[in-house]
Parts: sequence; C-alpha cells; structure tokens
Amino acid sequence: METFSDYLDTIEEPKHRERLDEILTWVKQTYPNLEPVIKWNTPMFADHGTFIIGIDKAKQHISLAPEEVAMVQFADEIEKAGYSSTKGLFRIKWNQPVDYNLIGRIIEYNMQEKAEYNKFWR
Repeated sequence: METFSDYLDTIEEPKHRERLDEILTWVKQTYPNLEPVIKWNTPMFADHGTFIIGIDKAKQHISLAPEEVAMVQFADEIEKAGYSSTKGLFRIKWNQPVDYNLIGRIIEYNMQEKAEYNKFWR
C-alpha cells in the first residue's frame, strides 16, 4: 500500500514489516472507503476526515489505537483475546494471533459512532 510504504520501510525486522503490512492491507481491503493516512508518524485510517484507528509498530508489539471510547466498549473482548492495553490502545505482540474479527468490530463501531462527527478526534 503506497501510503504506508515509506513507514513500513523503517521496520528493520522483515517478519515484523510483513506482519504490519498484512494488518494494514487487511483494513484497507475490508474497508475500502477508509482513507489511509500518516499523521504524527503513525499509520491511520480516517472516514470523512475523522479518525477511526491508528496502527503503529513498537519494539515488542503492534499498537492499535481506536480512541478511549472504543477501548472502553471493547475492553472485555480485548482482554479475552489476550492483548494488553492502556486506556487508549491495545497491543498485539509480534508472535500473537491477530483477531481480525475484533479489529473489524472496533472499526465498524468507530465508523458508526462517528458517522456524523466532523472533527478528527473525539
């Protein structure tokens, strides 16, 4: 995905780069109406100019940041999936399975909740 190619090139570990690319590509293919953007050096997806989810790399994991409202809404499912979290993001370790169903429900929740929203952040 061209929007994220420079960002992905900064990931030295080939397996990590491939894994993050897989997740970003899945989001773009599953939700083609979302706009891929880089803001604050983080890959993000937006809908009509409003933030839906950010997906970033870290040394030990991939961070998914759907905003605090969505984190509260999906806290139990995130924990059940085995992901650690803070109030604003959850972490998928590089060797953990990716729960695409959960990620999809979070994205759809944000798209629905922010359908009439006209600012980037809540």
